[in-house]
Amino acid sequence: MAAVDSGPMKLRALICCAALLVARLATAQPPDLRVALDVEGPPDVASTLSDEVKKGLAAEKDVDVVSRVDARRVVRLIVTPSNGVYGVSLLVTEQYDRPTLMVLGIEDDDLANRMMMLQIVNEHQGFAGRDLAEIARQIVASLDDGLFKTLRRLRQ
Repeated sequence: MAAVDSGPMKLRALICCAALLVARLATAQPPDLRVALDVEGPPDVASTLSDEVKKGLAAEKDVDVVSRVDARRVVRLIVTPSNGVYGVSLLVTEQYDRPTLMVLGIEDDDLANRMMMLQIVNEHQGFAGRDLAEIARQIVASLDDGLFKTLRRLRQ
């Protein structure tokens, strides 16, 4: 019985798999806007504000709230209650990645590694009011009209 050369069949299969992968990548949706949420303050107030902001962000179709480890951007909220009024400080930070630093002209590996450990402030705002749900709505609207709007434009 003669041996059959399976090389051409393997090559065809490999080409088909590569073509399917390229087609899938071409039709893939752009990655979602991934942010971590960090809320600090008295436990009951921080928990309520965190829940309200998460609800608002969940309504955004392209925003995912992920763990701190999985996000380059962190939305930090510091809430302080005083006599029935809540003050909330919003701080959005971002961690640089290597491609961004290359675009900025930072090619030295040591400097790039140090910069990738830093958190750069993207946005800082303050909010105040008596209703945490309303403050959360204002926070989400502000993120949507500011940072998220910019990031969506950059993705296109």
